[in-house]
Amino acid sequence: MRIAGFTLAALLVAATVGLAQPPAVPGGPVPGQPVPPPAPPAPPAKAADPKLDAHLDQWEKKMSAVVNLRTEIGLKRTDAVFKKDTNYTGVVLCMKPNFAVLRLDNAGDPSKTDYEAYICDGKAVYAYDGLKKTITQIDIPQNQTGVDNLMLDFLAGMKAKDVKERFDINLFKTDDHYIYLDIKPLRPADQREFAHLRLALYGPATKFAYLPAQVYMLKPSGDSELWKFSNPQVDIPGVAPANFAYVPIKGWDVKKAPPAPMGGVPMGVAPKGPVAPAGGAVRPNK
Repeated sequence: MRIAGFTLAALLVAATVGLAQPPAVPGGPVPGQPVPPPAPPAPPAKAADPKLDAHLDQWEKKMSAVVNLRTEIGLKRTDAVFKKDTNYTGVVLCMKPNFAVLRLDNAGDPSKTDYEAYICDGKAVYAYDGLKKTITQIDIPQNQTGVDNLMLDFLAGMKAKDVKERFDINLFKTDDHYIYLDIKPLRPADQREFAHLRLALYGPATKFAYLPAQVYMLKPSGDSELWKFSNPQVDIPGVAPANFAYVPIKGWDVKKAPPAPMGGVPMGVAPKGPVAPAGGAVRPNK
């Protein structure tokens, strides 16, 4: 599942989120859905790296066993033209199969009105814009498994085979604390989100083995984002679908995004108010 936002960016929260492709139907396209363009030719097979494969397999096993995950976020966005940094703090809580709540606050805004937030309740994504005071509802088609979001894909874990098919991925280096993966996109949709990504996972000998620790992303525009994840918690007791329910905000403009099965939608994050045990995530302000 890719969840809106984590933009992960949304890939990451500021990135573009696309809906997952509908499943193939033998004998023809899905009724009511545009026919997707033919897949690009597969890149030449590269030599296997046993060390990389071993780490990817352990990453997959670790994340496949996780039911829910909460982590605090520190984000620095750098504007390549104006050489300006903007810092954000936030938290994300996600739960299988397709639930998430995320919020990012501009660290330079003491009023806490400059934030991005979103909630994915499994049926729709609700993106909140604190400055514009808008909520955008993006419905998830019933024949799809979730909202496509690269950042949250990484947080929720991806199958090792899918990672290698989707990205040009290499083991950059390892040390006592981290595993660094160097990642370049192969698919056009991912190439629109980032040009280069470096993912650091906690090392196998650490307390948080194979959970995400840091992501550096270089975008096609030259802008960059540095995501840091701290205080991860997995399988928090009591987290349930009710923790990911839509939260209306009185006086805000609510709109519905048009269907975009082949395109992308802006990703957001989620505002204030406790949502889950052990600190939970945060909800939009009412």
